[in-house]
Amino acid sequence: MFGRLGGKVITKGEPTLSNKKRKLNHLLQWDSNTPTVLMEKLEEMKKRIGFGYEVKVEWQPGKAKFRDGKPLEEEVIGNTIIIYSEDQSKAEELLAHGFAEWLLNQNTKRYRLLINKLIELFEQIQYEEKEKIVDAVSKLISRVGNCKTIVRG
Repeated sequence: MFGRLGGKVITKGEPTLSNKKRKLNHLLQWDSNTPTVLMEKLEEMKKRIGFGYEVKVEWQPGKAKFRDGKPLEEEVIGNTIIIYSEDQSKAEELLAHGFAEWLLNQNTKRYRLLINKLIELFEQIQYEEKEKIVDAVSKLISRVGNCKTIVRG
């Protein structure tokens, strides 16, 4: 026995992976199910547009994902275009759709950030106002319990 590599026993004479090669293989594993043609098409789109180099594609054929009761064929989550279609030619069309969606999301990102900040501010103001009302009502309730009831009679 020469050593162990990921649980496999390596005998003398068998080649071992260098750390660099192991790291490279690990980095490439995320897209092992994604056809090379999809990755190449995405790279071509990025070059034509001149940005979006952080976008990646994942092909997950047969995985069922739904939105509003309808099955999704692709979706964009962050910088990842996920394609669910089992048909590779359809997947290529969906890749272009997903990249266009990612591009539009870049334009609307600022608006979503602004709207989310406004919502956050509104919720904070609403919370503070509600607490003032709760404090006032709780003081009123505690005073009513301490008052003597006057009975006329």
